[in-house]
Amino acid sequence: MNHHYTAGIIGKTGRGDYGHSLDRAFEEFPQVTVAAVADENPDALNAAIERTGAERAYNDFREMLEKEELDLVAVGPRWANCHADEVIAAAAAGVKGIICEKPMAATLAQADAMIEACERNGTRMVVAHRRACAYEQHAKDMVDEGVIGPIQTMRAHGKADTRSGSMDLAVLGTHMMDSMRYFAGSEVAWAHGHVTQDGRAIAKADIYEEAEGVGLVAGNGVTAYYAFENGITAHYDSYAGDRPGSRWFGFEIYGLNGILSLRNSPAGEMYHYPHGLWIPGEDDGHWERILLEDWERRPDGQLRTDHEKTLLSNRMIVEELLEAIEQDREIVRCSSGRDARAVLEMIMAVHASQRAGARVMLPLENRENPYETWATEGEVSG
Repeated sequence: MNHHYTAGIIGKTGRGDYGHSLDRAFEEFPQVTVAAVADENPDALNAAIERTGAERAYNDFREMLEKEELDLVAVGPRWANCHADEVIAAAAAGVKGIICEKPMAATLAQADAMIEACERNGTRMVVAHRRACAYEQHAKDMVDEGVIGPIQTMRAHGKADTRSGSMDLAVLGTHMMDSMRYFAGSEVAWAHGHVTQDGRAIAKADIYEEAEGVGLVAGNGVTAYYAFENGITAHYDSYAGDRPGSRWFGFEIYGLNGILSLRNSPAGEMYHYPHGLWIPGEDDGHWERILLEDWERRPDGQLRTDHEKTLLSNRMIVEELLEAIEQDREIVRCSSGRDARAVLEMIMAVHASQRAGARVMLPLENRENPYETWATEGEVSG
């Protein structure tokens, strides 16, 4: 990488902040100079300058895009409802690359507009999904090498913390959908979803506007089933209740000759079982934990913290973006804008299926929130 880049960072302190440390995504790239940071919270700008090393600060990201000649922009807020405006404006300003926090957008219509703006202006976009993790890349190599045989099905679990069900699906399920789609290597043909509140099917009275920018949601329980075009199937579930911490968050890949389990990305736990069906006991072998020393330990031999692994993941994403720009190619090893839109469509399909009471075909015709029409038929809870 022999080019030099000028970067800008967009955050919203108190309203999504800077995501999972996306304000620090460029810090280990000597060829990238952070020229400016934008944050509508004036009290947070000094701290943002200190963290990022930015040369200038703005309260309005549009002013930053107008006054600075930027090559790269990090769209940092965790809340999805601002991403479309920020990405579209950055693409219109002529930047070469954008790294965007997940979820990509609040609606498919917003995602469509973001992709159209990027493609019209020649801007590449990556979305910060956690397939950018050494364990997931290692697992993908194992699958491609045939270690577990042909994939038959996958099963993913939400974190199921205080944001169980639909909120878990919207905020963290985006990682699981992206990973399963990555391993399947195929588009989803159709989906079926079941959304519940305390064990019963949701009703209109359960719809509410949540507080993290993804729009109307309903239900603290979700079960989803996906059929990919190549015949692989996948499951997802998230239910309210006590769970064993973030280790519940992850997925299993069931192959004809083995199983891989990936948990708690990007911190990373990976396990391999040498047969396609797990049976308690030792007759069919043991679960083996796989440890990747370069991911687990710093060069000085000390264990990396989960936060340090998040920074490693961000570094992988930026490296892929810069290589794609310099080689004039598509995003391959991370989640592109089109990948992220496909993930959002998998999430929206769950709710569309619940409304229809049947499987739904993808791509979805309705590009807005599936609960909007239902909600307008009566009052929505606050």
